[in-house]
Amino acid sequence: MGFAEDLERLGFRPAQDRPSRGARTFTSSPNRFLTLWVHAYEDGSALFTWEFAVAGFLQDHRIQLGSNEALNLFMFPVEDERGTQDAAWVTAAMDRADAALRSLDFAHPDGPPDG
Repeated sequence: MGFAEDLERLGFRPAQDRPSRGARTFTSSPNRFLTLWVHAYEDGSALFTWEFAVAGFLQDHRIQLGSNEALNLFMFPVEDERGTQDAAWVTAAMDRADAALRSLDFAHPDGPPDG
């Protein structure tokens, strides 16, 4: 089984709207705000990143961010992850992204209250 088939099994599909030089690009949308990206390069390496439509998410919760220009307000990691074209590596990168997003607690930005 090839890397593209592994990615398909993980919920990714080829991304036709974001071509990348020297890479095949795949995307997955686990929910309407989160988009995951994998770029598979000819040298066997891969890049994983994600973007979260934070303005749209907050607007759904009746909270506005800045001037509420939803088209341009996305959260994404400070650094993309690089690894090998391996389903286990992509799964681990997805798990790290999930953990990072789950760690956000706007009500307790410095951690849970002492109790």
